[in-house]
Amino acid sequence: MIVFIRCDDRLIHGQCQTKIIPLNKITRVIGVDDATATNPMLKRIFEMAAPQGVKVTVHTFDDALTPIRKCMINEKRTLIITRRPSTLLKIYQAVPDLMKTVNVANIPKEKDGFWVRRDIWINEEELAALKELDQLGISIQFQQFPGDGQPELYFKDIKDQH
Repeated sequence: MIVFIRCDDRLIHGQCQTKIIPLNKITRVIGVDDATATNPMLKRIFEMAAPQGVKVTVHTFDDALTPIRKCMINEKRTLIITRRPSTLLKIYQAVPDLMKTVNVANIPKEKDGFWVRRDIWINEEELAALKELDQLGISIQFQQFPGDGQPELYFKDIKDQH
């Protein structure tokens, strides 16, 4: 079963290891990132980054759809993680029955855009993806990790500002 869907440029990192995975009792992580999945060294680092006992795989977008669909109907508590909202949009377009809540965390500044929070930079491409996710009925929360001390912020609260 898919229990958490996250967008974070760092993929798996300390906050995932110490907060998100234990809090949600995650036993399986599916990373969806073409660059990581096709680079043997990055892929190995990603697969080694989760706590012991958590199965981790990283896939290109095209190769991720089958394991995502399988995890929707089994009992393994699964986290799906991508680097960008645009990848999340593609996943939801291909697998529309996924849970309707996503968490967006760290996205570094790369192109023209705006800060949503101190570590979340949204450019025009990602804003367009977030708007489409919103139109699909997806609740989008901007938060680094549960209990990060920041007030709750959802895309629905800021979408009309941009």
